[in-house]
Amino acid sequence: MLEELRKIRFARFHLELEAVDRLRLPPYKGSTFRGAFGNTFKRLVCVKRDLECATCLIQRQCVYYYVFETPYQGEPARGYTFVPHPFVIEPPEETREVYEPGEELRVGLVLVGKALDYLAYFIYAFEEMGRRGLGQGRGKAALRRVWAGERLIYTAGEGRLDTDYPVCAGPHVVPAQEDSVSLCLQTPTRLKNGGRLSGDLDFPLLVRSLLRRASDLARFHCGAELGVDYRDWIDRAGRVRTAESYLRWHDWERYSHRQGAKMQMGGVVGEVSFAGELGPFLPLLSLGADLHVGKGTGFGLGRYEMRTPPPAPPREQGGGAEKSSANG
Repeated sequence: MLEELRKIRFARFHLELEAVDRLRLPPYKGSTFRGAFGNTFKRLVCVKRDLECATCLIQRQCVYYYVFETPYQGEPARGYTFVPHPFVIEPPEETREVYEPGEELRVGLVLVGKALDYLAYFIYAFEEMGRRGLGQGRGKAALRRVWAGERLIYTAGEGRLDTDYPVCAGPHVVPAQEDSVSLCLQTPTRLKNGGRLSGDLDFPLLVRSLLRRASDLARFHCGAELGVDYRDWIDRAGRVRTAESYLRWHDWERYSHRQGAKMQMGGVVGEVSFAGELGPFLPLLSLGADLHVGKGTGFGLGRYEMRTPPPAPPREQGGGAEKSSANG
């Protein structure tokens, strides 16, 4: 599988922003950053804002259309309404809600395949997003620096972008062979099982979701098809058992200005460990740690970290679901 996954090209970036005004942001900031970024991106590149993308004559030449409404190549697959976006925004991890002027926010950005050609557009959109303001009261923020790993590739005010940054072909780290692995689900993970969101996470469901995401990203954004026997891999995943699970449902609500309604975006968080013949699956799990899994990855959902020791029991176990809300 590793050789097939190397068809997927991606790069990770970290953007350093500095609060210019006092910023008031929700505990989970995925909706705030994703919503403001999308609106700003369209404002910057769209020449016919009064038209829907579907009726625009220049849609196929439009960067916004490619990034946010990527067209299918060939027949629509698996009933998707849209192709998965070629980017992941990872909002600041801390849950603090107030940033004073001069304080830093760190945002992760992952670009896949062809989207790497448009890195400058993403940087420009983040700069303009900060100028327009974020969160409650529309406090302003300034983009100061952009990093690719340990390489500084952009500094505000210099007007130059270093495009000689590292690009990963497949998993950037392939863990040593293990017969057990733990995943820490850091943001709500939304996986469907039988057409419904699952409140649990067994290994076949995880592998099926990761294979679907890897296949779509390769096909629509990297111009490649994964030569993988999906049925065989899912059958093999069925022989991996759940050793321990400390998962819980986390309700997250966001307001969509585009749809004019509140949307439920809850998913599972916590830790789960698996045991069995895991070695062949480790490259796929590692890739998913970079590219996320499930629905809502553009908001930073489906983010997890791989660990080799089994998870420790949580200090406190509540009986109810957690809930938070966000205003995008």
